[in-house]
Amino acid sequence: MAGGKRIRPILVLATYQIFREDIEKCMPYAMAIEMVHNFSLIHDDLPGIDNDDIRHGKPTNHKQFNEATAILAGDALLNQAYMVISDDLEKSKPEELSNKIKVFKEFASSVDRMIAGEYVDTEYESKQINDKTLEYIHKNKTGALLKLCARMGAILANAESQDLEKITNYAERIGLAFQIKDDILSEEGNEEILGKPVGNDKELEKCTYVSKYGLNGAKEILDQITKEAINELSDYGEKAEFLKELALYIQNRNK
Repeated sequence: MAGGKRIRPILVLATYQIFREDIEKCMPYAMAIEMVHNFSLIHDDLPGIDNDDIRHGKPTNHKQFNEATAILAGDALLNQAYMVISDDLEKSKPEELSNKIKVFKEFASSVDRMIAGEYVDTEYESKQINDKTLEYIHKNKTGALLKLCARMGAILANAESQDLEKITNYAERIGLAFQIKDDILSEEGNEEILGKPVGNDKELEKCTYVSKYGLNGAKEILDQITKEAINELSDYGEKAEFLKELALYIQNRNK
């Protein structure tokens, strides 16, 4: 019942629906990814990382309860995600297992990359950073899970390899777009709308697209990669309309 936009589970379902209609088959994976996302938010807010007091307009977990509870709640959500997928694997038909095991392995790898991106982000606070490292942080800290969501939907729907490549290219771009937009909102967003503090990135001297390229430069990059993402879906017509709108939503969101 936490707040939030639910973009990640929606992306799993929407990608699956391009190829198949029976979305209940990928629901456990959509649930699992949202559990991982909430784990990451709880831990991001901790005093040792971003030290945020507000999330979705409410006190963060460690503020509402205490730091130990927040750490353990995040740990439990991460573990529950694997349990949800394991339960689905146990119930699956033999012919479904190949794709589901592939998804499970990608799930584990992507969560690991998300944590790695977060680690590098914290290590480079108040330090100069090159373009390659900034791209690594953004592709992994935020992009890894969004890419995973789209690929999970396509793989579970048994999409062809060329379709999976297009979906992956789309997801990589919206993943980067999401983080760049976060950087922009941290600079010029409305705190009441965002439901969290504005200016924390600058205060912590984090290296972001805004600090690296300036506000206008970040917006130009965001516009370009959003167009590239939408272009990857050109073969799917109306079936991909939601994903196209999602890319535009990520670009234009105010929270």
